Amino acid sequence: MINGKKVGVIIVTYNRLNCLKKLLQGLEQLTYPIEKILVFDNNSTDNTVDHLRENGFKDYRAHKNDAKKLYFANDDNLGGAGGFSMAVGLAQQLDIDYLWIMDDDVLPEPDCLEKLLAQMDKTGAEVALPSREDKNYTDRVCLDLDLEDHNKFWASLRKQVAPHPLDKETYFVKDMTFEGPLMTLEVSKKVGLPDKDYFIFFDDTDYAYRLSQYTKIVYVTDAKLRRQLAGGDPNRDSAEREYTWRNYYMMRNNILFDKRYGKNWKVRHLSPTIMMAHMLVLSKRNKHLKHNFPIIMKAWYDGIRGKSGKRVDPNY
Repeated sequence: MINGKKVGVIIVTYNRLNCLKKLLQGLEQLTYPIEKILVFDNNSTDNTVDHLRENGFKDYRAHKNDAKKLYFANDDNLGGAGGFSMAVGLAQQLDIDYLWIMDDDVLPEPDCLEKLLAQMDKTGAEVALPSREDKNYTDRVCLDLDLEDHNKFWASLRKQVAPHPLDKETYFVKDMTFEGPLMTLEVSKKVGLPDKDYFIFFDDTDYAYRLSQYTKIVYVTDAKLRRQLAGGDPNRDSAEREYTWRNYYMMRNNILFDKRYGKNWKVRHLSPTIMMAHMLVLSKRNKHLKHNFPIIMKAWYDGIRGKSGKRVDPNY
C-alpha cells in the first residue's frame, strides 16, 4: 500500500445490474487493495440487492465495522444527487483514508487506483481524477470555469477545455463527474456532502467547485477508467428531440449553479434569462416549441427562485 492508506469504493447504482457486475469484477483485479466497497442501491427493481447478498455483501446498517463488502438498500430513489450525497455521508463513517466515488457504469483499469494515489502523493492534491475512455467517448478536461462572463449562459460554454491529444502526465482541473474521483476522507469531511437538492445533474460540478476551495484537483492522464455505456445510453437526449424531465433538471440546475457561484450580478441574474431565451429559440427552430415551452419556463421559474429538490417526477 502507498503509505498504508485504506481506500473505500463508493458506488451508487440504479437498475444497471449488468454494468454493476462488471464493475465489481473489475475492482477485484485492481493492483492496489481495496479496504471497503459500499454499494448504495437507489431503490432498484432489477434484483440488485439480491445479487449483492448472494455475493457476500452485508447490510451496512448491521455490518459497517466488520465487513469489507457492504450494501445500503434505500427505500426511495433519491436521484443521482441524493444517492451520492447519502452514500458519501455513509462512507465518511467508515474506517478508511480515501473515498473513491463512482457511478455503476464505469470500469477502472487494474492499475487505475495505484496511479491516482501515486499522483496524489507526487502533487500534494487531495483529489485525483482518472482519464475516462471508451471507443465512443473522448474525455473533456476542464482547466478552468468562467463564472464572470454572463453571455456564457450554459455550463459547457464556461469550461476551458484542454486540447487533444492529452500529452501531459497530469492537469489541474476545476470540474469533475462522479465517475471515479478519488479524494481523502479528510477533505471530503471539510467540504461536506454533495448537494442532494440538485436531484440529478450539477451535483458533481458543484462538489468539484467546493473541493477546489480546499485543494487542487489533479487529472491523471494514464489512470484509465472506461465508460461502459458511452455512446449507447438511450436516455441521453439531444437538442433536436422533445425535452424531458432530464432537460428540466439540466436547465434548472444550470441556473442554480450560476446563481450560487456567479462572480457578478450579470452572471447570477442575466445568464438565466439568456439561457431561457436561447432554449425557446432552439425549440422553435427544431419545431418542438409547443412541447418544450412549459418545461423551459418551469425550469427558468424554479431556477431563478431557487426552488431546488425533486420538482418534476422522473420517468426512467
